[in-house]
Amino acid sequence: MFFMRILLIYFLTFSFCSAQIISFELVRSWSISDVQQMYNSNGLPSNVGEINFAVDGYKILYFTPNFDGNLVLCSGAIYLPKETICPSPVLSWQHGTSANDSWVPSNIDSDNNVIGVVAASHGYIVTMSDFVGLGDGVGFHNYMHADTQSSSSIDLIIMGKQFAYDKGVIPNSQLFLIGYSQGGHATMGMVREIQENYNDQLEVTASAPMAGPYSMSGVMRDLMLSGMPYPNPGYLPYVLFSYQNIYNLFDDVTEIMLPPYNQFLFGMYNGSNSMTSINAMLPSDPIEIFKDDFYDEFVNDPNHPLNIALFDNDVYDFVPQSPMKLLHCNGDLSIPIENAELAYNHFIDAGAIDIYFEDGGNYGHTACAQLAIIGSKLWIDTMSDICEPESTDISESFTSNQRKLVGIFDLIGRDVDANTTNNQILLYLYNDGSFEKRHSNFETQIQR
Repeated sequence: MFFMRILLIYFLTFSFCSAQIISFELVRSWSISDVQQMYNSNGLPSNVGEINFAVDGYKILYFTPNFDGNLVLCSGAIYLPKETICPSPVLSWQHGTSANDSWVPSNIDSDNNVIGVVAASHGYIVTMSDFVGLGDGVGFHNYMHADTQSSSSIDLIIMGKQFAYDKGVIPNSQLFLIGYSQGGHATMGMVREIQENYNDQLEVTASAPMAGPYSMSGVMRDLMLSGMPYPNPGYLPYVLFSYQNIYNLFDDVTEIMLPPYNQFLFGMYNGSNSMTSINAMLPSDPIEIFKDDFYDEFVNDPNHPLNIALFDNDVYDFVPQSPMKLLHCNGDLSIPIENAELAYNHFIDAGAIDIYFEDGGNYGHTACAQLAIIGSKLWIDTMSDICEPESTDISESFTSNQRKLVGIFDLIGRDVDANTTNNQILLYLYNDGSFEKRHSNFETQIQR
């Protein structure tokens, strides 16, 4: 009876919803054994989560507002668990930097599919926007533009709940947001946007922004002006070209660059080149591609249009009203950990509660990614109402009631010894798939 009431509520709600996906394609399905093979081939530990369902992966095309308010074609992906028997939480994944249209979520063969397939196999409805201008979307990618990263992802969440319902997968009220790098920036911006403008439609259950450049006008600007070698020099012109398109900073953006960069660099961001190939064409100090007069104006004039655009895309200027865990590695030279420290301190000073900060250790930006994503997923699992398949084996059900400890892990999924760990939040994993979150000094939930 309860399940029928859920069906009726969703039917009435979505009957009056005007948002529409314009096309979709079932690209691939994964059996439970396929998902297990994905665990094996990607070196995923078993504590990542219980494989409960086969998965369908869809490529999605939809309209979303661009920076000017006009609708623009956008692409993304939705992963659904198959044959669920109860409502499922929604998990929205925000991807990291890509300059290549082939390495975004709508391409089911990209690395994003591991996150989508694994999370859906656990029982989540997973939505992933490519963001405006990537994949099969129209126009130049709005790189590091907080507003459209948020709106394109939020629109896909709203439409994705309707889409899942139409496919027989009923969403529950829980919504989790996670993202890494550019996706970390997008995730934090989405929390702010949902609180301020979508609170009548969505409520964030918890979020995990990871390794994001939350302070574009502070930490990231200072890094670009430091004169130090930078691992990803292609990030700076990517931001510049994006903001030129959105804010119309210059009459001609190529006029502020030195030759030969003014002749070819913009064309490198046409969606067919990888960031690795773009980086190889640039000096390790990306400021060296610019003319001196532009550099001097940018450094000395706080009201320079580029400085204003950077400030407009800081994403930590609010107070989260839902649990949030920031995870960053202190060895990250591409997006320094000071971004997370600044955001965390701002939130705590502003009175936010249930905000956590985890230093993942001395790992670089790429090496930190898998650890951070696994750790964030484990943290989210402690709060999610996962739809698990019912057991029909009486002996199996009896055995599962005899809960046994499988292992103890930190928030990035590493085995730890609870007896030798101090001042750290730990996850206790049991053989029935349940978790307990504990702290070495307290048995209550830590707020800082």
